Amino acid sequence: AAEAGFIDDLKSFDWASKVTFHFSDQNRRENLDKTLAGYQLGWQVYACGPDGYMAGVMEAAERQGFPEEARHLEYFSVPEVPEHENSEFLLRLAKSGREFTVPANKTAAEVLIENGYAIDLKCSDGICGVCQCGLKGGEVEHRDFVLSKAQRETTIILCQSRAKAEGGMVEIDL
Repeated sequence: AAEAGFIDDLKSFDWASKVTFHFSDQNRRENLDKTLAGYQLGWQVYACGPDGYMAGVMEAAERQGFPEEARHLEYFSVPEVPEHENSEFLLRLAKSGREFTVPANKTAAEVLIENGYAIDLKCSDGICGVCQCGLKGGEVEHRDFVLSKAQRETTIILCQSRAKAEGGMVEIDL
């Protein structure tokens, strides 16, 4: 409890009466299965915090029937990931037919910005989703931490994801 952030802020808001604090060091952990019980179509669950907490929330949400597309994470920092080897790929813009080579040392977002396209960037680590774009074709190696499996069929995170194969092509909805 002594190390928890934003407690004073949370206690000061008009809706403070709706906030309940649960602290492990006070044996007041939340029963996540109970909290998330009774899933109804359209409900969403969002978790942000330490990895262990987020994993616990997502596991309880899955047990309680929340489908993958209704479970969302937001990271404070980039989770540990395996070392990726980048390779050059072709980026095709579906609306204009323009094509750009994305070299191994750059991202699709960087190449688009260099060529005058207004791509919103925030984290550049694949954890915020600000640079997401519609995906029209190609095999993608998704390296983000925000898209669900279903979303990865039609969406790409431009700051991290690349063509799956060296020299491959990714077509986006620009």
